[in-house]
Amino acid sequence: MKKTKKSILFIFIAYVWSKTLLGLAISPYKSVREVTRHKVLIPVVFSPLIGLFILFILGRMGSYVFELEGVKRSLMAITLSIGLIAVLLWQGLLLYLLLSFYLGLKKEQN
Repeated sequence: MKKTKKSILFIFIAYVWSKTLLGLAISPYKSVREVTRHKVLIPVVFSPLIGLFILFILGRMGSYVFELEGVKRSLMAITLSIGLIAVLLWQGLLLYLLLSFYLGLKKEQN
């Protein structure tokens, strides 16, 4: 493939991924229903876990660069804890919706 075709394909994939991810953030029910219809989009449902993994890597790198003491350290810990809990709850919701739609489609086919 030529370079232009590869770049157009990359732009299209990035568009679909970001559109689906934004939909998962704004209206998870509707977006997960679409993901179950188009099985190729299932990895997008696991984007919060991928983001959490990247956050942990950046956090470890940041701990070597920044030295926080006292109240600043506590505020950073609280902020990261709230972010962790929010991402885990969001991922749990997405997995629950994906599983319920998948089981519903399977039951409908039988």
